[in-house]
This record gives sequence, structure tokens and C-alpha cells, in this order.
Amino acid sequence: MSSSYDQHFLEDKETISLLVEAANLKKDDIVLEVGSGRGNITSFLARECRKVIAVEIDKGMSKYLENMPNNVDVVYDNILNVIERLNFNKIVANIPYSISEPFLKKLLKIDIDLAVLLIGEKFYHLLTGKESKWSIIIQSFYEINKIKTVPKEKFNPPPKAESIIISFNKKKNLTKKEILIREIILQSDKKLKNALMYSFKRVFDASKRDARSMIDSMETEQKVLEKRVAILSNKEFRQLLNRIDNFK
Repeated sequence: MSSSYDQHFLEDKETISLLVEAANLKKDDIVLEVGSGRGNITSFLARECRKVIAVEIDKGMSKYLENMPNNVDVVYDNILNVIERLNFNKIVANIPYSISEPFLKKLLKIDIDLAVLLIGEKFYHLLTGKESKWSIIIQSFYEINKIKTVPKEKFNPPPKAESIIISFNKKKNLTKKEILIREIILQSDKKLKNALMYSFKRVFDASKRDARSMIDSMETEQKVLEKRVAILSNKEFRQLLNRIDNFK
């Protein structure tokens, strides 16, 4: 493992097959793989789809990736810097623990058919816990399904905890409330009051005046309205959801 890049290579072929199978790949799919490492997953993916975009931050892995099949494009870069300019419709990846949260934030802003990810057990519980803000956020965009727990012994070197294979399927046929929540989340860099203003106008076609009235009717504390959406606490975020229940 390179200590700089938090690499734990999945080497168990049965688990790799399960990871790839869960993506339900078709011959016209273009798949993004994050952290290709030694190409253990990459070579499996290349057999099943039209193209694999293998993004690897560690150029030291080039000795493993230089002889990949012709339908594999290797990009040596940080995925967080390049994901928004790549074209693909599915993601299959063993996500480094250290970028799990920032990567999921990127996932909210791109349009894909499906993602199958291998993530750390701790982050999985964060995504699925009832009291977690992250659970509410990610499940506003995707249906999450647990596929399998992967013992740490399946990796080289082993991580400190077990990992989980999960699939993310894009949610469809959303209610107005769900669309509103999604819009607010996508304004995560804005103050809550501005995110609400934008979202009410966009989802309900409200005038600026009406949007302001809708915000006032929520009776949210001014200090919370002045916070950026991204830094709302779990409690504040849940209160926000309760207060927009009337807007359907």
C-alpha cells in the first residue's frame, strides 16, 4: 500500500466478479473506475462493456495498467478534479476510504444510470443511519442496496475494517417535496436562506415575494438561515425537512 494514497487492493476474484456483476453491464456501457490500482477490477470490467475510463492518482501503478485491453483509457489524476469532465454512464469502483465523502458529494451532481461501490463499513453506516444527514442526502437521489459485506482479508494489504459492496440506483418519479429537498441539497455552498429562495422559485415557480413568504412561514431561526447548507447539523437538517413538509 502507498501510505500517500490509502490503497487497499481487492484481489479476491469471486468478490471482483460479484462487484462487476452487480453493475449489470451492457456492451454499450461506458464505465468509470476510480482507483484502478493494479488493474484487478479493470480487466474484469473491460470484458463486459464498451469502454472503461480508469482513473488512478498514483502513476506508480502504470506498470500494472500499461497493458490493459484496448477499450481501457487510463487517466492519471485525482478523480475529484476530473470527474465532471468525463463521459460515462456507470461507475464501478473500490473507493479509497479517505475520499468517500467528497466523492459522494460529486456523485450528487452528475447524471448516471448506476454506481456500484465498495466502501468502508463506517461510511456505509453513515449513509444508511436513520439519524444521519448523509443518509437523508444520498437517499434523496439514489436507492441504496447492500449487496455484500467483504472481509478485510480479501484486500492486500487488509484495511482496518470490513468493506461493503453497495449499489446506487437513480431515483425516478419524485414527489414535489423530494424534488425540493434535492434542489436545496444541490445548493450546498449557499446560505440556507438563498438555497431556499432558489429552490422555491425553481420547484414551485414562485415569485421572489412568494418564495420569501414561504421561507418566513417555516419560522426557521435567522442564525440557521445564515448558515451554508453544507454545514447544517444533523438536527438542523432534520428540522428543515420537517418544516418543508407543508410544501407538496
